[in-house]
Amino acid sequence: MKIKLLFLFTLLFCLNSSFSQEQKDERSYILKLNTTALIDGFSFPTVQLALERKFNNSFSIQGEFGLQLYEVGGSVDTVSLDTKGFRAIGEGRFYFLNYYKKDKSKKRVSDGVYAGLQLFYRENQFSRNTSYYIEGSENEEKYKDNFGVKKKIFGANLAVGFQKQFGRFVLEPYMYFGIMNRDIKNFDRSYDPKLGHLEDNGPHDFFGDTDMKESSGYKANFSFGLRLGYRF
Repeated sequence: MKIKLLFLFTLLFCLNSSFSQEQKDERSYILKLNTTALIDGFSFPTVQLALERKFNNSFSIQGEFGLQLYEVGGSVDTVSLDTKGFRAIGEGRFYFLNYYKKDKSKKRVSDGVYAGLQLFYRENQFSRNTSYYIEGSENEEKYKDNFGVKKKIFGANLAVGFQKQFGRFVLEPYMYFGIMNRDIKNFDRSYDPKLGHLEDNGPHDFFGDTDMKESSGYKANFSFGLRLGYRF
């Protein structure tokens, strides 16, 4: 995990240093709050801040980091693991409409549409429960299982969004499409589909039960959201 984070931030630092030497006069920064991450119930909620460095009207890099400070949803009866998590994201952007405009000396209130490449890593742990019964049993007696979950997920996305400036304030809706690798571990889990156990409450989201270790591996990734920022 530390190696992946070190690589991510080293890449951002190298890009930042390279552009700094070429375009010192074009520097500007935008500090943003990811409002969608505050209520993210699909993975986990985080208080998440991003800092974008604009080298000119067309190119920028952005680093983003978030910590889980609370839960969204109900708690479990028995706690196997304390709830905690974080996200780290690095992104390079190309504002292509600005790049191809005829009068490049004219300032724009809007940064416009952008496309970019994003690398991300997130890690979290929590406790959850499920109920199951044994396939083929006569009475189909239900069993309750409380267990811990640890997830480590990394991947890459194509980033598409629109950034609009109002004075010094910035509004930014975005979408991501990509691929991710999930490493999921379960602790103190009794439920085992290899023993003929069937979950009574079934899968928990559109992509299947992503809390189970059987969901580890490469998956498609899609997300969207909204950031609010301040340029300085």
